Amino acid sequence: MPKKPTPDDLRNLLAPRTEPCISLFLPLPRHGAELAMAPVRFRNLVRQAEALLAERYDARRIRELIAPLGGLAEAVDVFTPGPEGLAAFRADGVLETYRLWPPPPERAVVADSFHVKPLLRSLQDRNRYHVLALGSRRVALFDGSERGLVPRVLPGLPAPLEPSAASGGRGGGGRASRGGPGKVPAEGEGGRREETLRVFRAADGALREALPGATPILLAGSGSVLPAFRDVCTHPAVFPEGVEGAVDDVGIDELHERVLPTALRALEARNARLVEDFRKAQDRGLASDVLTTVAEAAVAGRVRRLVVAGGKTLFGRVDRETGEVTLHAGQSGPQDDDVLDDLAETVLARGGEVFVLDATKMPHEAAAVAIYRW
Repeated sequence: MPKKPTPDDLRNLLAPRTEPCISLFLPLPRHGAELAMAPVRFRNLVRQAEALLAERYDARRIRELIAPLGGLAEAVDVFTPGPEGLAAFRADGVLETYRLWPPPPERAVVADSFHVKPLLRSLQDRNRYHVLALGSRRVALFDGSERGLVPRVLPGLPAPLEPSAASGGRGGGGRASRGGPGKVPAEGEGGRREETLRVFRAADGALREALPGATPILLAGSGSVLPAFRDVCTHPAVFPEGVEGAVDDVGIDELHERVLPTALRALEARNARLVEDFRKAQDRGLASDVLTTVAEAAVAGRVRRLVVAGGKTLFGRVDRETGEVTLHAGQSGPQDDDVLDDLAETVLARGGEVFVLDATKMPHEAAAVAIYRW
């Protein structure tokens, strides 16, 4: 059964392999007749890979490599509803399948290494965000994307103080503070404000421990709760714009609909910072958007950060010693790979970081840009 890829899976796929390496990618509908046709489309990809292999390898070698892939088309657990992308990788001693989001373009690639750019895009979380819902009766964390929200268990995330406990138990389970549900009480209300801030500090600490990355975190809650949390919040990924409105009795679909416009602005701001970092480095002579220059710097170990265009493929070869780039109109045989994919592998192998950005957001409409170490 296909699994969600992890950074360890990526490192395993990037390990040196005996060629050829086969990479198959198939976008999957969520349901319906189109999903039922997915096995047929996957078989077509297998046939494409077989045709590419036939240009260089004998029939016995091809059968050994192709047979396990053909078997996947018959497996009932491969094309189930789920994340809308399937990836399959095959080489000597390797057969791995993954479900990806965002869905990759439909493609078969045969080369001397695996085509990993769709996995990079899936792993880098540039289309994902987190939501911290701050209510009077719950504090909850969700992982989010354009498709929806998924609850996430966060160790150390505290429960809000029950209103009855905050008021000293009066009123038999009574009401929240007089400001209404989600309101942060004023000083002097039996220490409830200080207790609320204590809960928020604990939530902030749990966020910093479990979410150390730069994936945007959106705050959702009533108009007075959000400023109170920001007073104690120290996590740098919390987005400045909050989503106002009580969250205690809101369903997950409604919460997603409420936060999505703000989430898209947060993701766009994150991408804009990536582009701005490149432009600042370019002004200092520490960046380039010229493909041949980027390739030479990559093999020399000079690239600190590489950004490649998602959805764009440049078939050809990158000389692993000199960085010389040869481009072809299409994949001319199993010796060809996506040049952008080869550059990503090269930079990762030398300790750099790689991001995949929508082609329409790339600086100067470049296929790849790089920020240098020196």
